[in-house]
Amino acid sequence: MDSKDSLRKACDLCYTRKIKCDGQEPRCSNCVMHARECTHAAASRRKAKPRAQRHSATQRAGSLRVETNELKGSGGITREAQLPNQQPAHDHDHAMSSMKLPTLHEAMAQVGIFLKTVNSVLPLFHADSLLRMVGKCYALLPRQRDPNVCAAINIVFALASQHMPHSSAIEGVLHHQSEHTTTEYLNKAQSVLATVMQGEIRLLNIQTLVGMVVVLQTARDTAPALMLLSATMRLRNLDLAQQRQRARVFWITYILDKDLSLRAQIPSSHLDDDIDLELPSSVPVTPDDSDNSAGIVMTADGRASMNYFLVRVKLANIEGQTYRYLYSTRALNQSPQDRIMVRQSISIALDGWRASIPLEFGAAAVTMTASNQPANWSFFCILHSSSLQCMMLLNRAQAWDEQWVLVHETRDFVRLFQEVWSRDCWLGWIAACPYSSAAMLLMVNNLYNIRHTDLHLDIELVDAVMVWLDEISAEMASEGMKWFQDICAQGVRTVKRKCAVYGLI
Repeated sequence: MDSKDSLRKACDLCYTRKIKCDGQEPRCSNCVMHARECTHAAASRRKAKPRAQRHSATQRAGSLRVETNELKGSGGITREAQLPNQQPAHDHDHAMSSMKLPTLHEAMAQVGIFLKTVNSVLPLFHADSLLRMVGKCYALLPRQRDPNVCAAINIVFALASQHMPHSSAIEGVLHHQSEHTTTEYLNKAQSVLATVMQGEIRLLNIQTLVGMVVVLQTARDTAPALMLLSATMRLRNLDLAQQRQRARVFWITYILDKDLSLRAQIPSSHLDDDIDLELPSSVPVTPDDSDNSAGIVMTADGRASMNYFLVRVKLANIEGQTYRYLYSTRALNQSPQDRIMVRQSISIALDGWRASIPLEFGAAAVTMTASNQPANWSFFCILHSSSLQCMMLLNRAQAWDEQWVLVHETRDFVRLFQEVWSRDCWLGWIAACPYSSAAMLLMVNNLYNIRHTDLHLDIELVDAVMVWLDEISAEMASEGMKWFQDICAQGVRTVKRKCAVYGLI
């Protein structure tokens, strides 16, 4: 390769497909989405030849066609383009060999974990339909299996691995260490991404793509999840015969869309004015349906319940309003008076949403009241993280109101996050920004209200956040993170000096 080729910035995948490459290291967003190695070995395209050379080349091509026709007439060519006819079978065999499934015993254990964790709060699959699909798939020989089905099953395995409970057992489903990881399962599903997206538009294809987004949204870089979600939105023409599950899948994409939009500060794909679908709780349920409790969570004693799925949809709507009416380009051009009125309207909606959450599922109590479902604590952490993020964005200029509601909400969320989070927990990057902002808010509250009753608790919470920031900054190596750490460290030192002066420690 000459020196001109080496100056090309686009990777091989983006270059050959003529798509924009963002140059991320170690793999660009397109390579992550398509599960490819990010290489720069392909030769650059040659420059166009001058007209004279093109004319002579055309003449040579014409003479070659004449010679070819003569050879065909004399029987010189006996095989006619067999490769295109053989290619699909080769691709199918290659795809199936790259998606080797685990044993049926391990598969059923993984499916059980998926149904009892992710699917219990975000009903991506109908439980009975999923079990039947897995059974039929395993009854076939590997070469006979549908790549779309195998991709869906691998996404289920990826989500199960990602949300694997820490305890040794979860309601009868054995927890065992698998040699496979979330990334491996995701890569297997992505190996047939083109087949899933370009094939017949079925509910299963959409479920597979949405499942990929659920996995990818946990990464620090949201670009792959956003790109895949955008592509998924174009494949929504589904058969109305599967109306209820279709509605559930739609609302899951709605939640993901609004979450990622607010995190990345970009417009969402869904326009609320164009949605004419009923909310999850309004979808008809037949008495003989074994899947009628999808999205419902209950306390350990069974005395309180909540439709987590519906609550997340309503919060996603508020997230969408927060960006659209306060932070979009159009919103920034509003008059100050209009912005104040809109902010108050959204604040009222958020207050109403918070009031609808039973106390048993609040950030301060959920780990005790839902002690029978520890795997679901992370979902409540995300719920309260998103709520807190909205509250902070709505109250940027006024960090707390007269009742100090935001400070109390922040304290409860920080305690919940610290109880749930671990090094292998999937929610780290999703809740990182609200968690860091919450620590800053508690620290500022300590500075300006040094004698408040929860001072010592808040100091301990902020110290724990500082340890977490040290671990995260080692992974990020970001100047912005280093600057944020320095600000927090300075604030912590100032608080402790004031406590020493007033004799509070």
